[in-house]
Amino acid sequence: MVSSRQQSQSSLLRDAWVEIDLDAIERNIGVIKSWLGETPKSGIMAVVKSDAYGHGARRVSEILVAKGTSWLAVASVDEGIDLREGDQNTNILILGPAPFWAVDNALDHNLDLTVTSMEQLEAVEKHARKSARRARIHLKVDTGMHRLGLAPERFGEALERAIASPNLEPVSVFSHLAMASDREAVDFQRKRFEETIRVLKEKEIKLPCHLASSEAAEKFPDTHYDLVRIGIFLYGLRPRGASLDLHPALSVRGRIMSIVEVPEGESAGYNWTWTASRNSRLASIPIGYADGVSRKLSNNIYGYLMGKKIPQTGMISMDQMLFDITDLPEAQEGDVITLIGSDEKAPQKPLALADWAQQLDTITYELACRLRVRLPRIYFRRASTSIKNEKLPKDMEGSTG
Repeated sequence: MVSSRQQSQSSLLRDAWVEIDLDAIERNIGVIKSWLGETPKSGIMAVVKSDAYGHGARRVSEILVAKGTSWLAVASVDEGIDLREGDQNTNILILGPAPFWAVDNALDHNLDLTVTSMEQLEAVEKHARKSARRARIHLKVDTGMHRLGLAPERFGEALERAIASPNLEPVSVFSHLAMASDREAVDFQRKRFEETIRVLKEKEIKLPCHLASSEAAEKFPDTHYDLVRIGIFLYGLRPRGASLDLHPALSVRGRIMSIVEVPEGESAGYNWTWTASRNSRLASIPIGYADGVSRKLSNNIYGYLMGKKIPQTGMISMDQMLFDITDLPEAQEGDVITLIGSDEKAPQKPLALADWAQQLDTITYELACRLRVRLPRIYFRRASTSIKNEKLPKDMEGSTG
């Protein structure tokens, strides 16, 4: 770890880190609630799978629950168990089918299970009966995505079986939208969903229903039902573009660990993909593709240093990347380069994860999840100097670099 002349947030583990702005997440919750009306009939199920899209599920969930989120949703039993260890009270739904051999673990930790087939329903019932417990289940219906879910014509049978069993407690009915921002596609699936859940009214069964993801919750109030499942928008990200109303919570920064002089005409990095057009100074920071920054971004992204944009140069390697700092002769080892987020001297022009997504022809979901691989997390609030490092011992939390 290099020394620094800057008084800034920093990890005590590496000279590269991800910062999570907890105030931004709180502001995003406020924006999302505004979509639900002044007297909302719909609750919020916060999707915190994949470690809260790389933002840190435990820390983020604390904020979400404190701001009134009634449900948390994860992808797997192990993710649910990890959350449950820090939160004994909040409802936690496993969105995907649990492996049969993991059902007991889920029940041991009071996790709700998604059921997407009659076979799964029977398996969950069997495990619950063996242990003399009652499993809380959510029936997922396939309304057209054709990935997971009960066929609509089997829903009535599954519902009757679940209600009749003393070892099963039906908790909700839901489906998943394939094109959540497209009115025609949403209407197609919503119509099937309405036809499927009509049996609830016919049988006078009251179960919460949910269909909307982030984009549908924003654009289509008729998809709100009793819950909306919000994922990427919690973190201030949109799939491909920047947002005018949401606030990105994630920043990526690294300290300069080495500066080298490169004469005009010399090349740098693997495969010599960059050649100096003048006598140049290159700075290395300890972030690479093992941290989730794609090699395909090589020579095509920028960083911020002292309020100025600087080009990334050469092939991004496993653990390092280079930046051209020739026009900043005052830069030195220990100075911080921002890859994603705002520079304090250029706060109005943040570098966006969406820019990387556009270059890579992907979505911000994928890139945010990649960045959780091995970069320490630092949690902070704008109005406070309190900082927490996700992987530090308790007696080291709150430290700054």
